[in-house]
Amino acid sequence: MGVRDRTVTVRDHGPGIDPAHLPHIFDRFYRAPEARTMPGSGLGLAIVKQVADGHGATVTVTTAPGGGALFKLRFPAAGTDPEDHNGTSRPS
Repeated sequence: MGVRDRTVTVRDHGPGIDPAHLPHIFDRFYRAPEARTMPGSGLGLAIVKQVADGHGATVTVTTAPGGGALFKLRFPAAGTDPEDHNGTSRPS
């Protein structure tokens, strides 16, 4: 895990995420078939996405080199409007 240039990076060393499931992992209640026997409700990453959106940030996931998943939470520059998701500055 690390923070650099307004980006929080978190890497796990688990089995990774099947590429077919990547487009859905931030959806509420989404659970990959392999994960349905494990505890959880499928809300955790949806909450992360909702909080990121509320702060004008973006959250992405990719497959990490060597396995696992790599999550990046990128916050906008200071002085940008969280309602403006393309990072332009607020009018003064």
